[in-house]
Amino acid sequence: MTLRKTLIALAVSSVATFSGYSVAASADTPLQADQFKNVIDRTGSPEYMRDYDFDDHQRFNPFFDKGAWHGHLLPDSDEGMGGFPGTALLTEEYINFMANNFDRLSVFKDGKKVEFTMEAYSLPGALVQKLTSDDVTVEMTLRFATNRTSLLETKISSDSPAELVWDGELLEKYHAKEGKPQSDKTIDEKYPEYNRTLQTTDNCLTVTFGKVRSTWDLLTSGESEYQIHKSIKAETKVDGHRFVSKAKVDGSTTIYTTYSHVLTAEENKAEQGKISDILANPQTYLNASQQRWENYLEKGLTNPHATPEQERVAVKSMETLNGNWRGVAGAMKFDSVTPSVTARWFSGNQTWPWDTWKQAYAMAHFNPDVAKDNIRAMFAYQIQADDAVRPWDEGYVPDLLAYNLSPERGGDGGNWNERNTKPSLAAWAVMEVYKTTGDKAWIEEMYPKLVAYHNWWLRNRDNNGNGVPEYGAAVDKAHNTPEGEMYFTVVRGDKHETVIGKKALAKVMEEGNYDYIESPAQTAASWESGRDDAAVFGFIDKDQLDAYVAKGGKRSDWDVEFAQNRSEDGTLLGYSLLQESVDQASYMYSDNQYLAQMAEMLGKKDEAKAFHEKADHLANYINTCMFDESTGFFYDIRIEDKPLANGCAGKPIVERGMGPEGWSPLFNGAATQEHADSVVKVMKDTKQFNTHVPLGTAALSNPAFGPDIYWRGRVWVDQFYFGLKGMDRYGYREDAVEMATAFFSNADGLVQDGPIRENYNPLTGAQQGAPNFSWSAAHLYMLYNDFFTDGK
Repeated sequence: MTLRKTLIALAVSSVATFSGYSVAASADTPLQADQFKNVIDRTGSPEYMRDYDFDDHQRFNPFFDKGAWHGHLLPDSDEGMGGFPGTALLTEEYINFMANNFDRLSVFKDGKKVEFTMEAYSLPGALVQKLTSDDVTVEMTLRFATNRTSLLETKISSDSPAELVWDGELLEKYHAKEGKPQSDKTIDEKYPEYNRTLQTTDNCLTVTFGKVRSTWDLLTSGESEYQIHKSIKAETKVDGHRFVSKAKVDGSTTIYTTYSHVLTAEENKAEQGKISDILANPQTYLNASQQRWENYLEKGLTNPHATPEQERVAVKSMETLNGNWRGVAGAMKFDSVTPSVTARWFSGNQTWPWDTWKQAYAMAHFNPDVAKDNIRAMFAYQIQADDAVRPWDEGYVPDLLAYNLSPERGGDGGNWNERNTKPSLAAWAVMEVYKTTGDKAWIEEMYPKLVAYHNWWLRNRDNNGNGVPEYGAAVDKAHNTPEGEMYFTVVRGDKHETVIGKKALAKVMEEGNYDYIESPAQTAASWESGRDDAAVFGFIDKDQLDAYVAKGGKRSDWDVEFAQNRSEDGTLLGYSLLQESVDQASYMYSDNQYLAQMAEMLGKKDEAKAFHEKADHLANYINTCMFDESTGFFYDIRIEDKPLANGCAGKPIVERGMGPEGWSPLFNGAATQEHADSVVKVMKDTKQFNTHVPLGTAALSNPAFGPDIYWRGRVWVDQFYFGLKGMDRYGYREDAVEMATAFFSNADGLVQDGPIRENYNPLTGAQQGAPNFSWSAAHLYMLYNDFFTDGK
């Protein structure tokens, strides 16, 4: 296990204060970061702008830090030595590679190229490359200085003059998957308006980019640039998309180079002064970066009982979360953390509330300022009463924010999404930030926003008014006509028929001549749960449904229905599934508990009492209405036309099988001990959830189970963590630790140098989904923090 070290510099050669950090430079101070080489494989040599893996994500893992909008790789062969290849650019909402090698250094003596041997590795916060020959050594260290600029220190040791030559070339190939070309087009042919141009001015090499508004893959303003500035005067020649720079040195020297990616002319102007200061004081910035990471590690690695492998996973999680941190840009009003910088649909600064709550909960322990800003970024677009687009949704937090606003809000973005929100875990995250910082002003800032969000759920998603909100869908052109009638799709074999309105749908359901029915609102409701396409929301493959019917089940068991939610004056507020979800009820239970604690802290005793009463009501309802005695598990319940005699809205939907929603009452503390005992028994059953990688998103017995299906089998680390925390809360810590150990042992690549994945196959442990995934990283960090201890 790693010994914790006190960050006190010994034999300090220089000390400065920078950006809130005490910066110390010393050759004698041991650094924690040095113990964590190559935690993530950052080598690569991209040959295509979109160099995708099997799941259509960029297949290399560039180093990003400090909210930057560009990243770098390590060479994966001797051909790349002397540079940091694969310059990755975040083009507003997508990641695209710019070059394989760009600014690669070669050294010549007496007209002959020096042949080096290379050692290259990553550290938390840095990429390092060491080149060695008989009479010349080169040591290169790359760190991020600002959220737009990285800084390279190149130390050259030579006892005689040398010529330094840097070269680079922009990529020309457009798209490949697992190394196989997917298009014959070049980048220029695909995006003629991109107009990538190399220019030299005042010892600066600039790549300018034309304006491209290709909604689903490349977005540039026409003002974005990639710039290289050096501390040494170099002669640069440009030939189309290639360049060569040359300079001569008399012997040993140290050169500093900045790499900047700016997205607008305004950013460009603001960054120039920073670049000048970086080149005037490079060591200050390098020291600040080094110390910043030492602070992260000192704050974040606090479990002395973890194994070295478990600790490396914790560091991998911290690197992943900080790598997905984006500096404020575009429509976003604060820094945020995205799901994955390398994933096609999760990059840029695309930000979701469900991800935010989890990321912030973990980052509160080592990077609390970014945790706060990530939460602020989401609430910056909380709907207000005077909103121009959806004033009836006051308090609502939209599902997806991004660099570009939606057309409805005056932008041209395709990713921005207000069709749904996400579950009520915001207060859970806010309270964890408070616990790690002790910042009462943070609670004062967030409390009214959280209360408005809480009230929105009860006003716009509680169709029967019983205090148990449903998942649903917002009023949106994707869901309904201007008159409020919902769209449905009736599937009969290969035919898809659009049906509008509940009356038309009821007629179809009465006739029964269909394979299944789906709707955009059903999709949005599943998104609102955070568990897209889960069986509990009626999603099942056709062959699975046929098998279910063949065994005596009814096709209609998988149909979902909606109700309109309207205000007293008749205003349409949105749509609710006609089922109450046990996970959302449980999240609302803990939401009430956290809001009560905050209210007490702020002296709001009456409000605290009201929140406690709501929590008690929900706990009673969950245990009375949502637990099925015959299977020993919690389920969603179907809302009937009239409440049952016991006050429940309906009966548990047992027929759609068991999923992780069933242990949400344990995670949130709403379950009775007796019910928790029954649920844990199911979780430990090897015929249900206790698989090779435990706690998948559907039990093996679920009719819709599939180990490769998105939310109907794959193991997601958030649901896994919720399950273990629930087990621990109700006295099953040893079982939880056993499952955690199984996960660390059996999830492919986790304790090696593979990136943290979105999800894992429950039967084989195979990696699935997006690489470098933030909420997986967040919950792996929490597993390290909360488990693998001595039990005290």
